[in-house]
Amino acid sequence: MTAARLASAVLVTLALASCATPPAVPPTAADIRGLAPSGAVTMTQVFLSGTGLGTGTLTFRGRAYPFTLTGELNGLGALSGIEGAGSVYNLKDVAQFAGAYIQTSAPLSAGSAPTEVWLKNANGVIIRLAARQNGITVSSGRYEIFVQLGR
Repeated sequence: MTAARLASAVLVTLALASCATPPAVPPTAADIRGLAPSGAVTMTQVFLSGTGLGTGTLTFRGRAYPFTLTGELNGLGALSGIEGAGSVYNLKDVAQFAGAYIQTSAPLSAGSAPTEVWLKNANGVIIRLAARQNGITVSSGRYEIFVQLGR
């Protein structure tokens, strides 16, 4: 992707993200108890200061759907990256996947460490990632991100 296309995608996604509201309560293991995964996801995010950018792929009903994400963390900031894969729950239609998510992970991390990341959007879609975080992050453990299908 060229720098101009990337900058354009970031601006459009940030504009859309400012119009969306993520759920107020982060998801937990209790939210998926007894549920079978409805899809799978891989994701990479990079945080610089309080802003995060990333890409990923949703696999749903045998098809792969690329996506981009932007977000912000609540806290002092970060210089870190996170890469993970996991399961998607409560997804009945691919159109439910895009939107504003609340994300939780460890509030303080440094170096390279495994972490569990939970995300939930206003459609009730929950993502549980097993991830590895590199760098340093000082936050409240709460992030708000916006996912847009396509690249």
